[in-house]
Order: sequence, then structure tokens, then C-alpha cells
Amino acid sequence: MTSVVVVGGGAVGLCVAESLATRGADVTVIERDLCGRGASAGNAGWITPSLAVPVPAPGVVGQSLRWLVNPDGPLWIRPTLSPAMLAWISQFLVSCTGRAYQRGLHVLQAIGERSPASFDVLAGRGVKFELHPQELLYPAFSEPELNDLERFAAELDEVGVAPALQRVNGAEMVGFERALSERCIGGLVGGGERRVRPETLTAGVKQRLLELGARLHEYTPVDNLVPGGRGWTVAGAGRQWNADTVVVATGFGAAELLRRLGVRLRVAAAKGYSRTFRSTDSGPSRPMYLEEPKVAISVFDGAVRVSGTLELGARSLALSPRRLRAITAAAQKAMPGWNMPPDPFDWAGMRPLSPDGLPYIGSVPKRSGLYVATGHGTLGITLAPLTGELLADVILDGRTDPLIDAFAPGRGI
Repeated sequence: MTSVVVVGGGAVGLCVAESLATRGADVTVIERDLCGRGASAGNAGWITPSLAVPVPAPGVVGQSLRWLVNPDGPLWIRPTLSPAMLAWISQFLVSCTGRAYQRGLHVLQAIGERSPASFDVLAGRGVKFELHPQELLYPAFSEPELNDLERFAAELDEVGVAPALQRVNGAEMVGFERALSERCIGGLVGGGERRVRPETLTAGVKQRLLELGARLHEYTPVDNLVPGGRGWTVAGAGRQWNADTVVVATGFGAAELLRRLGVRLRVAAAKGYSRTFRSTDSGPSRPMYLEEPKVAISVFDGAVRVSGTLELGARSLALSPRRLRAITAAAQKAMPGWNMPPDPFDWAGMRPLSPDGLPYIGSVPKRSGLYVATGHGTLGITLAPLTGELLADVILDGRTDPLIDAFAPGRGI
């Protein structure tokens, strides 16, 4: 029986562990906090093939500079002169070229197309989670915003993988969602989209792991990975675990852990925020993405979550009242009749982002038995179960799906 230690108990790490344990591996998960409490806890929970696109794109640099002078803008880069961050930014700029973006778009659309079925596989294995299959709305409130959405839809049409986005006029869009402002002039409707409440996903996968006999160690930071003989020693909190294989799925912390091995993996912390409100009759009934402010609105059982912001180089999880007010104001502007309850649950989390916008999934070069699953950015929930299946194929069967060649960790080392 292959023994595996998975370092990191977020959505990706738990799904990797579940796939391995389902196939008979002896699995241990080690998490520095509570499993599922990090970036998985308060995000939008979208399973969105249509939004499986790279963050770096042509024009994003110029747009970012305009956002930077707006303290309420959706992007903020904290100034830093650290060599690691400067190297990350350098690669990010290269990835904003048209050719790099198109290459990334094609592979993310291909993996995004397969992601919904992986949630069906989890459910078929008895994992319980809150899931909503429902169209995703992209409302537009100005001609420039509508034009941006049209260009986005045309790009996806050209790739031809995800279901085509339906173009609708303002009246049709308001017909889908009565809470929308009558200022809406049109937009897009995405079919084949789903959303999961991420807290229920991580809780369900955690329960499944316990039923399979996996061991979970929470509040246990990992300090070191030591190769030796035919396996690895994982050290942390005054304890050690020996295993044939190690999977590092610690989000943006993966870079620091691997650096101690002399392995350089370029991952930046991209801080995001959300506010979760109790449902009200005046609130939205469908999920929507607000293009201009880059704000996601998710509707769950008894709750509505508003999320957004990409704060690169963030150093702490401290809540920014300004950022929270900005995403709230964007949602209120789109839905002026929504009487938001006054006591939302506010959250911030660190999403791991690679400079080319693609996750790192696979083996670490020249480190036999060491694998990574990180850098998913805003697609952590979308790709978590499929990442687990793809990585379990590699580790236990020696079978590498051609799909993950583009996500090889060697490209970021």
C-alpha cells in the first residue's frame, strides 16, 4: 500500500487526499489550521467552465494601472522589492501577451469543461455538499461593459469547449433576475454552470476521508520535508511522519516550504474578500458576475455571498473595511432594491496565484515522490475534485493525463 502525506487541508488538498484514499492509498493530511478554513471557506464556490480563464491577459496591465489609482478598485498590488515578487511580476507581464493568454485560455477551458463531472463523481462516492446547478448571469449596465462581455463571449466561442454564452437584452436579463436594476441593458447567460457552498464541500470531503480511515492532523504546521531512502519525512510541531510520497497543497505557502528544499516555485498570495448575508425576499435568486467591478454574487440555501478583490502581495488576513464596502457597493448598485441585512459575515482569504494563471499540478522535477497541487488562483473550487483525480492517476497508476502537461510544476521552477 502506497503511503502518502498531503500537506494542506483546503479544498484542493482534501480532494487530492480523498482521491488517493478511495483508490487504497494510506493517507495522512496535515493542516496548519482547521481543514477548510483558509481560502476555501468564504469564496464564491463557483464551478464555472465559462470563467476558466487566465488572470494575466492582453490589456490587463493598463487596466491594472487605472485600478491602482482607485482605492476601491478590484485589484491592488502591495509595493514590495522582494526578489521573489519581482520575479513573479516579471513572468506575469510576459504572460499578458496575446500568445501566452491564448495558450492558457485553451488549456483552462479544456480542464474546466471536465470539472463539473468530477463533482458528480464525489457525490456518487457519498460525499455530501450543497450544490446548485443554475445559469450564471453576466449583466451589463453600460455600453463599454457590454462590449467587454461580448469580446469575452467571442473568445470562448472561438475556443469552442464550454457551452456558448447566450446573449440577452436588458428586459430578458431582468426577467432572469428581478432584483437587477432596470439600468441593465443586456448581458450574457452561461449554461452548464454550478455552484457549491465551499464550506459544505470541505466538510463533506473531510468526513469521507475519516470514513476511509485517513488520518487528519489539524493545527499542525509543517516545517520541513526531508528526502531519505525510498521516501520522505515530513516534520512539524515536534512530530515526524514517514511516507512514500508527499503532496504539497498548501496554497501560497507551498513556495516557502519548497524553497527549503532548494526548489523555487513562483506563487503569489492573492487576497480576496467576501461578505455573506442572510437571504431576504428583496435579494438575488441567481448567481451573477459583475464584470466592471469584478464582483461575484452567489446564492446559497439561506444566504447570499458577495465576493471580490485581488490584492496581490498581501501579508495578512486582516479585513479591509474599504474593500468590504467596495464589493458591497457594487452589489447594491446592481441591485438597488436589495435590502441587505446589517450583520454580514465578513471574510478574507489568500488564493495562490501563479504568474501565468495556470495551476501547478504534478511531480517536482528531480525530487522523486514529491508532488504539488497549488496555484489554482480563483479556480480552486472549480478544479479541486478534478485535480485530485488527475494527481491520483499519476501517483498510484503512473498514468499522466495529457491535459495536465500544461500544468507541470517544472515550468515555475
